[in-house]
Amino acid sequence: MQQLYLLRHAKAEPWSPLGNDFSRPLSDKGKRHAQALSSWAVDTLDPPDTVLCSPAKRTRETLAPLLAKWPQLLSATDYVDSIYGASTDMLLTLAVDAFSYSQRVLMVGHNPGFEYLLLKLLQVDHAAEVKKMATGTLAVIGFPAGFKGVPGNGCLQHLTKGKDLAA
Repeated sequence: MQQLYLLRHAKAEPWSPLGNDFSRPLSDKGKRHAQALSSWAVDTLDPPDTVLCSPAKRTRETLAPLLAKWPQLLSATDYVDSIYGASTDMLLTLAVDAFSYSQRVLMVGHNPGFEYLLLKLLQVDHAAEVKKMATGTLAVIGFPAGFKGVPGNGCLQHLTKGKDLAA
C-alpha cells in the first residue's frame, strides 16, 4: 500500500505587513508542537521514502525535528519551490511524480493547497472526518491499490492535530 503523509507547517509567528511571509519562523508553540509531532511520527509511522518540502522557513523548521530523528531522510529530502503557494493541481502533480519511485511520500507545506489536496484525495466517508487542516496537522492517507492521483481514492489512516499531542 502506498501512503501519502501531508504535513501542514506548525504554528508560525504572526504575519506582518512589514515582514516577509516566506521567512516567518515557527512560534515557540510551533517549535514544541513540531518536536512532539516528530516523536509521535517516529513511534507510529514507517519513515517515508521521499520528502518534498516547501523551502519557506516555517516548513523547514517543522520538518527539522523529523530529520533529526530519521537522519536517513536527509538524502531523500527535496526543497521544492513550487510547493510554496501551490495549487491543488500542482501538489497533485508533485505527488504523482514522487509515487512513481516511492511507496511513502511526506509532503510539508501550506494551506489552502494542502487542505484542498487532502479533501480531494480522500474517499467521501473519510473526507467527512476532516473539518479543516489546522497548523501542525499531519494526515496519513493510504492507497490500497496504489497512488494514481485519482480523486476520492484514499483512506484516512491518521489525522494528528496539535491538540492531540502533549506539546
